[in-house]
Amino acid sequence: MTGGPTEQWAFAEGNATITQVAGDYVTYGVVAAPAPRALSGLPEAPAALVGRDGPVEELLGVLGPAGPAGPAGARVDAGPGGARVAVVAGLAGVGKSALAVATAHRAVELGWFGDRVFFLALRGYAPNGAVSGPQAVQEMLRHLGIRDTDMPASPEARLHLYRAELAARAQAGERVLIVADDAGSVAQVRDLVPAQDAHRLLVTSRHRLVAPGFSARIVALDELAADAAAELLAGALLRTWPEDPRPERDPGALAEIADHCGRLPLALTVAGALLAGDPGLPAGELARQLSGARTRLATLHIGEEGDGDVPVGVRAAFDLSYARLPADQARLLRLLTVVPGPDCATAYAHLLTRGSMPRPDGPPEELAAVRASLAALVRASMLIEQPVGSGRWRMHDLVRLYARERGEEQAGQDGREGVIDALLASLAFDAAVACHALGVDGRAASGPGLPSVAQALQWLDGERPMLVAAVGFAAAAGRPDITVELAGRLAPYLALYGHAPDAVVVAHHVLEVGRESGDRTDVGAALYNLGMAHLDAWQMAEASALLGEALVLFREVPEPLGEARSLNLLGSLYTRERRWEEAREAHEQALEIFRAQGIRHAEATALVNLAHVLKQSGRVDEAVEACEQAHRLLKETGDDHRAATAQGVLGDVLWEAGRREESLAVREEALAALRELGHRAAVAWLLNGIGASLTDGAAGPGDERLDAAQARYEEALALFVEVGNRHGEGAVLGNLGRLHRLAGRLEEALESQRQGCDLLAATGDRDNEAVAVQGMALTLLELNRPAEAAGAFERAAALHGAVGNAGHESAVRAVAAQLRAMPAAPAGPVAPAGPAAPAESEAPATPGAPPPRRWWDRFRD
Repeated sequence: MTGGPTEQWAFAEGNATITQVAGDYVTYGVVAAPAPRALSGLPEAPAALVGRDGPVEELLGVLGPAGPAGPAGARVDAGPGGARVAVVAGLAGVGKSALAVATAHRAVELGWFGDRVFFLALRGYAPNGAVSGPQAVQEMLRHLGIRDTDMPASPEARLHLYRAELAARAQAGERVLIVADDAGSVAQVRDLVPAQDAHRLLVTSRHRLVAPGFSARIVALDELAADAAAELLAGALLRTWPEDPRPERDPGALAEIADHCGRLPLALTVAGALLAGDPGLPAGELARQLSGARTRLATLHIGEEGDGDVPVGVRAAFDLSYARLPADQARLLRLLTVVPGPDCATAYAHLLTRGSMPRPDGPPEELAAVRASLAALVRASMLIEQPVGSGRWRMHDLVRLYARERGEEQAGQDGREGVIDALLASLAFDAAVACHALGVDGRAASGPGLPSVAQALQWLDGERPMLVAAVGFAAAAGRPDITVELAGRLAPYLALYGHAPDAVVVAHHVLEVGRESGDRTDVGAALYNLGMAHLDAWQMAEASALLGEALVLFREVPEPLGEARSLNLLGSLYTRERRWEEAREAHEQALEIFRAQGIRHAEATALVNLAHVLKQSGRVDEAVEACEQAHRLLKETGDDHRAATAQGVLGDVLWEAGRREESLAVREEALAALRELGHRAAVAWLLNGIGASLTDGAAGPGDERLDAAQARYEEALALFVEVGNRHGEGAVLGNLGRLHRLAGRLEEALESQRQGCDLLAATGDRDNEAVAVQGMALTLLELNRPAEAAGAFERAAALHGAVGNAGHESAVRAVAAQLRAMPAAPAGPVAPAGPAAPAESEAPATPGAPPPRRWWDRFRD
């Protein structure tokens, strides 16, 4: 199959010839006269063409008549220098033929070609031979009514006659459309190109047909969007069984199947046929069968030799494309599958094929040759460059599975194991260089040839998906040493730059390696790192269990430094849970051990964490002293990242101490340092805190500090959106809502608060969610919507109770009860009598101040 109608085969005997009429092959003898004409000889249009509106419109724009817009509003880009040829190119099974045939039928409906539409099956990838260019011309002459007895003997003469026939039709005002399906090369279709502007040639091919002297509009077809893929799958099933309950009963399973199919129409069609062939098969069961990467291609197959059916499957379709690749391109395709992550940069493709990374001062031809090979795979629709010009190459998921199968079959010939070792070693080295240039290892960046901070951060951010996947790949490949090394290089960057989900994935792999080794110290370190990652991800229960296990293990070994680190991090967890006394004890114990060990850097981390607890206990002056001491220590040790963050914490504590101007100045200095280091998430949290301070100090509507605060919030929000930090988005939106309410913009306030509450709820931060919901309740009160306000207060009370804040829970619940008991509210704002709900600024860990995890929890050694 080619993504459209099933290929049909016929063989003639003796002097008989074969032509195709309406999708069926008809055999007739050479003496038959006149030869039949295949007018409107298109295969049947697909039952449904979903998710292809854009490509259809693009093709209609080429096929439509020149001049004014056609009946569908399409205008042709033809005429002198315009396109008379369109090539639909894409991966096997992506639906090229279906698109071309459906579009051709649409052109017929619009009356653009009358009955002068001809279909040629070129079989460009058929194993027993494709239709040649001269053969295609001869077949078209038969379609145009030329009898075999009148057929010129030489290919050149037949080509001249073909061109003359098209010219005559153009002169008579007739337009001709030729659909040439499944071309494997430009040579098959070059002679079919009409010379007249009136006629059109529509080609489908797995290759992007590009050659000198062959001008065509390339329409590159990709996999379907998620919704369209699910629609195609459900539609295929319902056309067989209109009453089938599975699409409506389990749409999630169908979406999962579509995802496993890579949203490739051929794979979706096969999956639909599997379901239709077994009406009792639950969609979830097929999804489970397809979830196994090793068996997915085997599952996406229908029919076996000898059972009377024509085998149809994704692997068979890919076999034809793979067989056409030159040896060097096939090897490159196979080796690209050792690259973990979603894509591969050109430089790493060079490493795979040449054995080393390209030298920065090397000849440009060195990398250009690799790019040429990658571009050839793109033209063969086995890769895509995404985005175009980026030098990043992506393989469809099913192509990756297929290419990996071929790669494992030829692992010895390709030197696959050596390539894997070289790639992982290169990634570890490059990560070490980048992290050292950033200074995230706690040491000042130094050494010749280091990239700049911006360059290092750009590389880490760009390659992060591959680097994270490489840790799991190394662990699965039985390479524990490089697993631990690569994870250790990445961990500080992931933690400091706010990539908690990735940090969790990496730490899980290291823990598995540690448990397999049996070394208790290694296991303790892995437990600690995984607990830290879970804490950053706001997964409190997991963090608590892991850190508790690490603490017990480190005490048993014994390992004092590990014990202190675990205590310090547990103190941050207790702070998050408002267990102030336990937090203080944990941080003080950690501080004592760090000082005894003489580790000043770790001492500073414990001091900053302790400062937060002291501030919450009202010991603000001690908190200021602790922050100042920590900042000095961190500057002395050359840890610019944590020093800048400690300075931000100092600014927060100074604000609580009433030293407002000094606080803002200190935070502005920290902000500048964090910007220079590229800490977008940390910059956003600090901007959020500054905005909250300015809001707290504002007198009301018209105060210029509200405008300044809003600018800070909006910048912070943009940064959080950019880095994908939904928790930060929620906190800022809650703060913006409060600002809008203070400025008298109540509707804007409510919308912002609702969005913020939803985001905070999704992250599991119930403490800050409680404050945000409470703020929304106050806005609802001012909007004179007491019933809704009461509901919001009740929700806030429940959240306060869930985090152990009994005092706030009681006060807020009392306000909700009063509102429920009030008679219908008069016009105007409602101001309930009796106990007042705690103001937002009084609530614990308000979104107005950076959540503890962003400032204090970062200080670990």
